[in-house]
Amino acid sequence: MILSILILKRTGENLCSRTFGTEKWSETLTSGFISATFNFTQQTFGSEINDIELGPYRLLFEPTEDIIIVAFYEKTDSIINIKKKLNELKEIIYSKYDNVLKNKICSHEDFEGLNEIIDRIITESSEIDITEQLKLQYKNILDSFRSNAEILDCDLITSSGVPLTKEWNKEFLDLCLRIIDAFWKSKHYVLDQIILTYETRHLILYKINDNFVLSALIRRNTPIGLATYMVEETSNIIAKVN
Repeated sequence: MILSILILKRTGENLCSRTFGTEKWSETLTSGFISATFNFTQQTFGSEINDIELGPYRLLFEPTEDIIIVAFYEKTDSIINIKKKLNELKEIIYSKYDNVLKNKICSHEDFEGLNEIIDRIITESSEIDITEQLKLQYKNILDSFRSNAEILDCDLITSSGVPLTKEWNKEFLDLCLRIIDAFWKSKHYVLDQIILTYETRHLILYKINDNFVLSALIRRNTPIGLATYMVEETSNIIAKVN
């Protein structure tokens, strides 16, 4: 969930802020922190920071020549999905307020209607755009897969990082999304199959098609061959659903 959106001038002035959660934060302190951080990384390393992790939260930045758009969100949300919303917001801002941004001095009052635009983009559902009947079919397949003694949990995750059922244990869901995010951030998103093994348990991410990744947590001491076979079989069943 996105908790806040902040739009700053490159020089640090706060142009707009919207809050969607109950968490309290100081816009003044945050604006100063972000401006200082960008100046530091630019002058020291010649590059800009992409995101910062703060406990259970993240700050994701979408910088341009004129402004910095910041999303403050729960880290169990995928960076891919948040980035998509920030890109949409950036495109609308430059399409609708390009003349305002060219001014050396501007304020929130100059961006008439921006609050409503932000609210629409951020509160727009990120759920998978499929029919309820199709979603029920997927859930039935997952329930059947989950009923196997070797399967501790499973879910379908979209290519934009949105879980289908969100019934995962939060820690394991976070781990799955982190892996998918890592592939996306590398700019070489070629995830086909990933197997993480720890304490004789297996966490498997299996790319079904361009839309879905099947994630599965396998019970301890289950042979890896059996685990991958079960995941592949279920993936084939899901791929045939239409």
